[in-house]
Amino acid sequence: MFSKKKLTLCVLTLGIALSACQDHQKSTDSKDHQEVKVDNALDISLDSTQMMAHLKAFEQIATQHQGNRAVGSSGGIASGDYILAYAKQLGYATQVQSFKNHQQLTGRNIIVTIPGTLKEPQLLIGAHYDSVKMGPGINDNASGVALLLELMRSLASSKQPLQHTIYLAFWDSEEEGIAGSRDYVAKLSPEQLQQIKAYINVDMVGTKDPEILIADGDRSSIDEMEKMLRERGMTENDFKPIIEGLRSIPVHAKDAALENSLQQFFKDKNLKIKEDVSILTASDTAAFLGKVPVTGLVLFNEKLQGDELEFAPCYHKACDTLELIDPESMKLAGEALMHLLRSLDAQ
Repeated sequence: MFSKKKLTLCVLTLGIALSACQDHQKSTDSKDHQEVKVDNALDISLDSTQMMAHLKAFEQIATQHQGNRAVGSSGGIASGDYILAYAKQLGYATQVQSFKNHQQLTGRNIIVTIPGTLKEPQLLIGAHYDSVKMGPGINDNASGVALLLELMRSLASSKQPLQHTIYLAFWDSEEEGIAGSRDYVAKLSPEQLQQIKAYINVDMVGTKDPEILIADGDRSSIDEMEKMLRERGMTENDFKPIIEGLRSIPVHAKDAALENSLQQFFKDKNLKIKEDVSILTASDTAAFLGKVPVTGLVLFNEKLQGDELEFAPCYHKACDTLELIDPESMKLAGEALMHLLRSLDAQ
């Protein structure tokens, strides 16, 4: 996850969106949904044991390379090589797209193609594989990468072909300016963007005791936030810049359908969710906003540490290690991803 929010910023800018979302926590059955009924669910299951094995490998990579897997570092390069080797082992075609970020560090996006029976439209699922320089980044975001690698393995062994071609995107330099996914989108033509049926972002899905945060596709949380700020006595001059900033986040007409699909999944499991519009700008979804339908899987466990609000324990620290990962959270995120995939592939 790209930006670390200080407590003072939480009061003044996007952090207030997060705190508002905490007050806005609700059961997923509070909103009508437009879930597509799926009659031909794919015979695919994701194994959290396999995911944990990948996480162990990424932790070993960090240990062998100055304790991190940051963009342009030896650990970052080794992480990319691990992804490429695994895709090759499964027989998938890959593309490596190099770019320079704002620090002039060279990053590598890795795109894995999983062919479907239809040429277009395609599904794009992404996770950033770089860490911050301060730690190994096992939850943020080797966890998302491990989920995608396990999806890759499961699809390779599936006897039932997908309708839509899937591109698995392993982004570099998310922690430095969300540079990898921005570079990728900047090089797509309008016609290529139109061929993307949806972009699903997977980030920080190994958090223990998580709060389930979903992207607010219909932006309804902004209205709730404005109402709450008025009720708390904040003047319009104070909250108007915040609300206007959030309303300016680009929207795609089909964002809400993806949100509704995730809502229904968690409703069926009797789990509560929180909607948040600000997470759309804090990770690789930002590059796609308004251009293609987007959603994301994020599992948080927010805590105040001094004057800092951590998204999850040991966020952006050296202690973001395998020890903190919950296999049950990985399993839940995998089930949610498969729910989205089955729904989209059946449409």
